[in-house]
Amino acid sequence: MEHITLFTDILPEEQERMRVCFKVREAVFQNGETIMEYSGSMKKIGLIQEGRAVLYCCDEDGNEYVIDELNKDSVFGEPFLLPSDSQHYYVCAATETRVMFIDYEHVIKRCENACHHHSQMVSNLLQMTALHSRQQTDRIYMLSRSSTRKKLMAYLHSLAAEKNTGKFKLPMSYTALAQYLSVDRSAMMREIKNLSDEGVIKRDGRNVELR
Repeated sequence: MEHITLFTDILPEEQERMRVCFKVREAVFQNGETIMEYSGSMKKIGLIQEGRAVLYCCDEDGNEYVIDELNKDSVFGEPFLLPSDSQHYYVCAATETRVMFIDYEHVIKRCENACHHHSQMVSNLLQMTALHSRQQTDRIYMLSRSSTRKKLMAYLHSLAAEKNTGKFKLPMSYTALAQYLSVDRSAMMREIKNLSDEGVIKRDGRNVELR
């Protein structure tokens, strides 16, 4: 699937009109600052314009999990992950991050002019939702692996397929990666060293090459 953003095939002048029609709001968040806390209602959609953020889940026992990494053009909000009563979801900035917020009801309700760019945005949103679903399926596969090594290799192969190259830079820190894969960080780093010693991978910091 080609790279789809919320504004794919929407002209710049049309985007400017949509900012008014959809009551677009922009904000900048610093590293560690909460961007959005999910609620039981679908009120708004967030779009990462610059920077990086992380979607976290906190369960009723206070355990925190990394659910997703959000980079430029990533979208988030309740329409993509309707929260349950026993879990708390929130998005936190991992660097200085600029975000565009759009009212959800303005996306799903057709305006009286039935604008082409409105229909295009809805189409883009549906395709992005499908892609997000596929990514979550890939993650379920990773987490279902029986060992730290297998989880790690599944992640690295998935990243290589996404980047279409065996050389890439990990998009998150090793601490965040351990959280993402739900493994012990020390055990994961031992496996990374083993994979490097065995010649399966070559590593320099967060730069990795699959052999």
